[in-house]
Amino acid sequence: MPGGSTMCKGAGVCAAFLIVSLQVICGEAAVAQPILSAPLAKLDLKEATVEPPRGTPKGRLNIGQHYALDPGWLDPLEHITSLTQQHYDYLVHDALIKPMPQGLHTYSLAEHAEMTADFTKAAFRLRPGLKFHDSHPLTTADVKWTYEHYRGSNFKVFQDKLDRIEVVDDRTIIFHFKEPFVDFLDLYNGGNTGIGWIVPQHYYTQVGRDGFKARPMGAGPYKFVSQEAGVQMVFEAWEGYWRRTPATKTIVVKGIRDPASRLAGLLTGELDLAYGMTGKLLSRVINEPTLRWDRNFTAPWWLMFPGYNEPDSPFHDKRVRQAVSLALNRLFLARQETQGIGIPWGNWISPESGGALHGDGTELPVPEHDPQRAKQLLAEAGHARGLTLDWYVGYPPYFDMGERILTDLGTVGIRGKLQVLEGPALRSKLAQGRKGFPGNRSIVQNIDPRPGGAKENIGVYAVCDGTASFICEPQIEALWAKHQASIDLEERERLVKAIQRILIEEYYFVPIYINAFVHAVGPRVLPEGEGFHRYWDTPQAPFPYPWEVWEVKE
Repeated sequence: MPGGSTMCKGAGVCAAFLIVSLQVICGEAAVAQPILSAPLAKLDLKEATVEPPRGTPKGRLNIGQHYALDPGWLDPLEHITSLTQQHYDYLVHDALIKPMPQGLHTYSLAEHAEMTADFTKAAFRLRPGLKFHDSHPLTTADVKWTYEHYRGSNFKVFQDKLDRIEVVDDRTIIFHFKEPFVDFLDLYNGGNTGIGWIVPQHYYTQVGRDGFKARPMGAGPYKFVSQEAGVQMVFEAWEGYWRRTPATKTIVVKGIRDPASRLAGLLTGELDLAYGMTGKLLSRVINEPTLRWDRNFTAPWWLMFPGYNEPDSPFHDKRVRQAVSLALNRLFLARQETQGIGIPWGNWISPESGGALHGDGTELPVPEHDPQRAKQLLAEAGHARGLTLDWYVGYPPYFDMGERILTDLGTVGIRGKLQVLEGPALRSKLAQGRKGFPGNRSIVQNIDPRPGGAKENIGVYAVCDGTASFICEPQIEALWAKHQASIDLEERERLVKAIQRILIEEYYFVPIYINAFVHAVGPRVLPEGEGFHRYWDTPQAPFPYPWEVWEVKE
């Protein structure tokens, strides 16, 4: 029962999404009382859906996460680059704006936002009466404190751009920037980084960093109850949540790396929702009458070469990187891993991302499979007898896929062993970029469906000072500098597309196929039938949040 999710989740998301445009609003009737006096940029922010009070929360939703759990994922101030953390942000915390089924940029704690047409000021007005789980008021003082104490993904950009923060009153705040900050709302969005998820200043300063990770508190729909590090986290519905009363009383997340164990949990009723159903077990999920599943397209898999630009790396030679691409039998991999649902693709960025070049042959070619040509290129590069990797770093728990890729590489003479890491360990290494992987003879598998457009993926992975940089190339840096200095949105998109072409044509990144990150649900999940696909309506979301709408049988 695949239904629901297609390659584009959410109306209009497949089109290039521009959060702001340089259309100036002057003399028009204002929907809300304005905050800033200067000419404003037009913002495409969707209104939140606030639902009337309903019955008390009921039932328990048991989730099988496909790797071990990390307590660090409960602290937005140290947000990792991986979107795994948003899974927990949406449970415990809340953001000023965040992706919701209505759109990539939807009001949440904020009821109104503005940005000046020169992108040097941004302002928010909070909803009235907001509270944290302990009933302490959530005010702009918490918004300011969260920004100033944030040390997670992209924190240096936020620090470098900021001039000062002006707290107008308990509900109104203005960010003043030293220079145009065109990407502010994209980066501040809760779907992209952690800085927009508001942390309670009074509680964090009381319990400290470690205490907060052990017992976090926020303003989201679920209160934290308990955790067993790496194994299980328990959350309880908070009936004071401003948007609606959560439908499910208790949500339990269990770290279960073994896919067979996740499937067994679904079949026995121990689990109601399980992630990452892949490989040979996917056919059992598809054919099991008691289970339903969503194909949940997220983003393409791609390969990276840490240290490729060091002269003694075999991947310093473009021909070797190209040989890796030619060795991959993408159609076979997609059939084996996703029952043919996955789509071979020629770009490393999700087609849902604004400004992303399509890798279906229309803008970038679908990569070839040509082992003979791969061997020829290796010989021309001085590796006629092949070469040996330090590691092929697999992506948990897709280790069968890693072995299949190693088999493809082995047919052309590239030999190696699979490095098996737990999810938190790999994410920690990826967050360090090239520094996270010693040596320069390894291949790293990655995937990242982050929202905010293609520019956000490039800014994280493909420029010298990126948060998790694996690429540092003068040609790309020159284009990126122009992009960052420009406030012409059409020019910025042209530059982002030019960078994507370089990354693919030079084989700095090697895309594989768009992953069907299949999720399966058991019979207790409501509604019955095909209506359950609504839980995957949030665009560019790897997980089925928001959690407050999930319903289960008691």
